[in-house]
Amino acid sequence: MILALCRAASLLLLCMVFVVCGAFIFNKELFDIFYFLDFLPDYVLFLLCVPSVFFLGKSKRYLVPLAILAIFLASPFKVSFFSETPSEIAGKNSQIKIASYNVAQRVEKAQLYNWFIEQNLDILFIQEASRLGQFNVGEYDGVYTNCVQRLCILSRFKLQELDSLDRKPLGGWGRFVSLHSAKIKGKSVLLANVHFASISNFGYRFNTLKGFESKVSLFKDAKAVEFGLAQALLDKWSDNDAVIIAGDFNITDRNYQYEQYWGDLYNLFAVGGNGYGSTRKNRLVSPRIDHLLVSNAFTPIHSEVGDDMGSDHLPIQGVVVLKGAESE
Repeated sequence: MILALCRAASLLLLCMVFVVCGAFIFNKELFDIFYFLDFLPDYVLFLLCVPSVFFLGKSKRYLVPLAILAIFLASPFKVSFFSETPSEIAGKNSQIKIASYNVAQRVEKAQLYNWFIEQNLDILFIQEASRLGQFNVGEYDGVYTNCVQRLCILSRFKLQELDSLDRKPLGGWGRFVSLHSAKIKGKSVLLANVHFASISNFGYRFNTLKGFESKVSLFKDAKAVEFGLAQALLDKWSDNDAVIIAGDFNITDRNYQYEQYWGDLYNLFAVGGNGYGSTRKNRLVSPRIDHLLVSNAFTPIHSEVGDDMGSDHLPIQGVVVLKGAESE
């Protein structure tokens, strides 16, 4: 009797693995309570397979390998097949180095500026900049700066501030999108610095399962509104297809909602990164929720996560080439 129950439990756990992995692979929406399963580390899914090894009979010979394959296909782990270095793929003069960093008001602007120079970045998108340490226009020679509340940009290209979106009409606070334009290699490029809603905006305490579901549902709806407004703003200002969107999305790129709104853009780490690329520091769950996105006017080359500078996030960096500028 006990053995039969163990076998049934093992099969149930395997079914859970297949369902969750299938949702990731095919970008299908499950119930609201499953919204954050994209944060689930791979080791949790592997652990769910362990009982099958001990309690299933001959069926484990094909069920367990299939489950492991499903985990592999659904994993956020990325492998870049670019064997060349960025300088071998395209000349250095045509490369654009960009980065995004949620500093959580913990990194001083002098440190950020020095990192910008040391990494030889062309554009740095900053979220949650300290109000006391924001960058002033004309503060540095040869580097253009602009801050819209706590969304700041450092750029080697001259910036023109276009528009922004405030969360106040949605019942929140702060700007969650700032839009600029810059002339890069003779072409006009839209630069969107974004910081979309976090679950913390809706409180941490979930006293009941129903309460948890309602908060997640509210969070998901808020995300859809913010994503839709951001896309409408981009459509309003876009007179070409050269767009860079960078910032803290607070969801991973295997979330079905991410795929729905941003799936037509290149995610630099998904294309040119290696490993998990975790950008949110956490002992148990370390997802990649900070993204660098570009339109098909760019060729993505490389991406990596930078070193810890004191925030609860890590910076993410990338290299792209603006099409048509390769020979310039």
